[in-house]
Amino acid sequence: MPHWIYSQIQQGFPNVNIVYTIHLCENLCHEGSCGPCSLTSTVRCRCGSKTKEVPCAKIQKEDELVFTCEKRCNKKRSCGRHKCGELCCVNVEHKCHLICGYKLNCGLHRCQEPCHRGNCEPCWQSSFDELTCHCGLSVLYPPIACGTKPPECKNLCTRRHECEHPVFHNCHSEEKCPPCTYLTQKWCMGKHEQRSNIPCHLQDISCGLTCNKMLPCETHRCRRICHRGECLAEGSCQQPCMLPRPDCGHPCSAPCHKGSSCPRTTCTAKVAVQCDCGRRKETVVCAEAANSYQRYAAIAMASKLSDMQLGDSMDIGPLLTKKELKQTRLECDQECATLERNRRLAEALQIDSSSDPFNVRSASVYSDSLKEDARKDLKFVTEVEEEIKNLVELANKNYWNFLP
Repeated sequence: MPHWIYSQIQQGFPNVNIVYTIHLCENLCHEGSCGPCSLTSTVRCRCGSKTKEVPCAKIQKEDELVFTCEKRCNKKRSCGRHKCGELCCVNVEHKCHLICGYKLNCGLHRCQEPCHRGNCEPCWQSSFDELTCHCGLSVLYPPIACGTKPPECKNLCTRRHECEHPVFHNCHSEEKCPPCTYLTQKWCMGKHEQRSNIPCHLQDISCGLTCNKMLPCETHRCRRICHRGECLAEGSCQQPCMLPRPDCGHPCSAPCHKGSSCPRTTCTAKVAVQCDCGRRKETVVCAEAANSYQRYAAIAMASKLSDMQLGDSMDIGPLLTKKELKQTRLECDQECATLERNRRLAEALQIDSSSDPFNVRSASVYSDSLKEDARKDLKFVTEVEEEIKNLVELANKNYWNFLP
């Protein structure tokens, strides 16, 4: 940079951030002026965060020396709420020029001061009209600061109320009166019974009983607790159909289907079945009981057919009736056969069965795991039993003798 430009920049443009460099003429010694500089100078932006190269020949005016970068200032303004947001900011104090706009303590006006820290000043506006309560007996005289509430009145409220019960609350400035608490008698929502000592403002009273109203299907009744509105607010009746099935007589149990026949589904009702002697008893699904009876009937018919081949007659009617289907039986097992044999033997020997001659009721019951251990090592199980027996006998004698 020529010396004259350097001096001019120092004298005329003192606020420009330039990395000053003195460039020398690169030509051979000559007469006259050196001419414009062909090199460049490094110029910083206002905030000093970025630099760029500027040809020295173009540095002639102050406008050409101004360089504004695209960096946006993120510092908080003096209010502490807003950010500066200015490009290439060089401000030391970031003053906020926005209007505060917060509601004042009166709740009617907004703060018109520049955005600031802390709470807003109280509303300075005042009224010169008298401020009275609703009935007009209590009065506040002007000047009245903005936001002042009406005076408290100790007289009874004179507003028009929805009911005709006596008024117990005082005059108030709120538009809506407190709810009436006068005790009355009211019907519950389902019109089941009349309840006493109910505050007047309560509308929906439930007695806690089942609704029991007839549903539109004309078959079922509402099972909900006393409620308001329609019993079936959404959809149709979903209670199980109670019509008997044609095959087993149990209820259909499908969702209510008024106007249509019962769907053909598997019966899931529980039935109690037992063996012929009555020892075995189980509760099974109706469909499984029917299948077992069909197997029983097939076996019985097969045995009857073998008798027919020998010239005997057979009546298969009882095997196909619903009554026999309901009398489905379990098959007797080996223990049933043992009990039947003991019963016949006691009857033949004229022994009283109540005395338990065959030690049936007092028979010890062993677990499957103990039986399995006895099959594997009977000697070891017997020794353990003897030791336990001896321990019980010693406990009964009130002393113990443990081997070391």
